[in-house]
Amino acid sequence: MSLDPAQDGLADLFDLLRIPSHAGNPEARRASALACERLLAKAGFETVLAGPSDAPAVVAMLGGSGPERLVFYNHHDVMPPGDLTSWDRDPFKPRIEGDRLWARGASDHKASFVARLAAVRRLNAQDRLPVGITFLIDGEEEIGSPSLEAIILAERDRLTAAGGLYSGGARDEDGAMVIRAGCKGRCGIRLTVTAGEKDNHSKWAAVLPSASWRLIAALASLRDGATGEVFLEGFQDGVIGPDGEDEAALARLHFDRSAFLDQVGYGRLLPDAEFDPLRSLMFEPTFNIAWLGAGPGGGTVLPGSASALLDIRLVPGQTTEAMFALVRDHLARRGFSDVELRAEGGGDPDKCDLADPVVRALHRACDLTTTPYSVHPMGAGSGPRHLFRRHLGYSLVQDPGCSWQGSNDHAANENIMISHFYENRDLIERFLIAYGELAQAART
Repeated sequence: MSLDPAQDGLADLFDLLRIPSHAGNPEARRASALACERLLAKAGFETVLAGPSDAPAVVAMLGGSGPERLVFYNHHDVMPPGDLTSWDRDPFKPRIEGDRLWARGASDHKASFVARLAAVRRLNAQDRLPVGITFLIDGEEEIGSPSLEAIILAERDRLTAAGGLYSGGARDEDGAMVIRAGCKGRCGIRLTVTAGEKDNHSKWAAVLPSASWRLIAALASLRDGATGEVFLEGFQDGVIGPDGEDEAALARLHFDRSAFLDQVGYGRLLPDAEFDPLRSLMFEPTFNIAWLGAGPGGGTVLPGSASALLDIRLVPGQTTEAMFALVRDHLARRGFSDVELRAEGGGDPDKCDLADPVVRALHRACDLTTTPYSVHPMGAGSGPRHLFRRHLGYSLVQDPGCSWQGSNDHAANENIMISHFYENRDLIERFLIAYGELAQAART
């Protein structure tokens, strides 16, 4: 398809989407960082690369007419495409069909960056940019942002700000835009049982121990597979529930069970979630097994080792360090000290007040659209927002972004709606104007 230059930002997005910037392609991740840097420099930003050379982050600064500054956090790396036979088209050859743009990284999260840059570029060209903007574009978000904390500490002066936006989010199951004022934390733990040095023929199961059954027993000691009860002593200790403003926000929300189940491909919710699924999504921790593995996946084998990855989502009041200790101590008490544990990715939860100026400015911007929107005190997903609070003193808020419930993030056939891209670009422009008005009012 030919692109109209008047469609500000779409051509830039196509260029970025052609770069396979996943962890298995370090050359492409560096090329992606350089491509983002060129776009920012062309728009007048002062840019630097930070972090690892094979997956650098881009830090870029541009002044505004007022003294305030906001940080926009994005990432230019993407998930690997996985099994290419699951895709209807080449994941790195972006293609538009109707209102949809299909490509790996379109939703998660290159469109969010390009839409934001297009909004800033347009305001700056009109001398209407009311605040300074700093972009921090991570190159390792999809592998847990292992270098981000060091980057934040090294670039603290450039990242000093009053607040900012996290990578754009999505719409709810009804299509309404969503503002998220917080996110859950995540504690990733890999459990490994080693029974022997190698796999053997399964006939030896009569006389040799099973790594698989040992791992299953350890996992069963942690959570009841039928009821969902988590057996960790102290699992809910310290949990901070919703405050009065959060309760009021929850009361205004609607959850369409049928639409949600249809989109995710499930037939029912968990029994505990039936009563109030949004409260569960935002304010209840989870205890998920994200992966299980043993043996070659076929044939009559007695695996010598077996592994599982726990993916525990945390809520305010919980920390990754404390959760890892709970799992370790529990397994030791139950006689599973032979199970090897390794921390594997994660971060603490983070949440800002619903009266935060960034949240209020997003409110104002969304009020000017015809699309319905809602404010969620927390999001069900996780990310490194806690690092900004810990080291810089502010939280990042998630705007609606360019995604929707059918965007297929981390899966085959990732896509966005073109109309959502332009709607988000215009929303960011209105957000910046609204934030500037709030900031000016606060100064006077």
